[in-house]
Amino acid sequence: MDIKSKIDIVVPCYNVERAINRTLKSLIGQNYPKNQYHCYFVNDASTDKTASILNSYSDCSEITIITHAINKGRSATRNTGIKQSKAEFICFLDGDMEVQPDWLQSLLFYFKSPDIVAVMGDNVMPLDKEPILFEKYYFSSLRGARQLMDGDWVPRRFMLFNNVMIRRKILIKIGGFDESFLHYGGEDTDLAFRVADKFPKGFRFSNQSPSIHYHPRSVESFCQSMHLYGKENFPVLLARYPKHEKELAGDWIHSVKGFLVFNPILRKIVNTIFKGFPSIFLTRYKVIDAVITGARDYYKTKNAIN
Repeated sequence: MDIKSKIDIVVPCYNVERAINRTLKSLIGQNYPKNQYHCYFVNDASTDKTASILNSYSDCSEITIITHAINKGRSATRNTGIKQSKAEFICFLDGDMEVQPDWLQSLLFYFKSPDIVAVMGDNVMPLDKEPILFEKYYFSSLRGARQLMDGDWVPRRFMLFNNVMIRRKILIKIGGFDESFLHYGGEDTDLAFRVADKFPKGFRFSNQSPSIHYHPRSVESFCQSMHLYGKENFPVLLARYPKHEKELAGDWIHSVKGFLVFNPILRKIVNTIFKGFPSIFLTRYKVIDAVITGARDYYKTKNAIN
């Protein structure tokens, strides 16, 4: 791939004062021609010091800062950046992530064929930090694309857009992110499914393009987020892509196997064991159970209304 390819980077920012300095410095420090890439930092009405930190970099020629007057959510924030872009490629990076100086070049390396639409990099935890239980699970090979080898095709259900490079013309053709996804999760999956419908083998994985993710969370808080995803956005995906119910794991919600594995009795047993002997495998169960329980809550409420 020609090193002269123009690249725009879209960074959604909401209350990321803990890490946004690292993100800014790592993008300014890319070893890519300065006149060939530009960064759009979109502040989604943050209530912490994110705005003041962003504004302290307003004189940098590589950066444009855009501010939402009200919080619109991740999809709308990314779309704001997409509308500003004119480059051949768009990168997305979350505002609590730091990348290496060769990040842009490392992602661009994989676009050797016009059939490759997007390349996703990995997320890793800070090397100088001792991982807590949640991080041992979150950054483990149990999750998503980390099961893949470098350069492998990425199944659409694993495709995330918090560290990715994508061809802009494809993104515009598909229509960007669906702004109706206001709660945690689902917007990436929806976009991935729409892209994959037209380009089934268009995603690739790079383990040469990691982003360091500064987002400490507990198992409990993540399970709360995943329950909300299960209740609000998971049913939307299942209704939108019924032919892919099994791929999305929707067949675990109301099936016999689903109730055998995810039920109040087993949940109580797992939670009891977890208190004394926490592990990444029990964490995985709790996270999936949160999604399934959230979805069951949704359908229970829907059926009660009907």
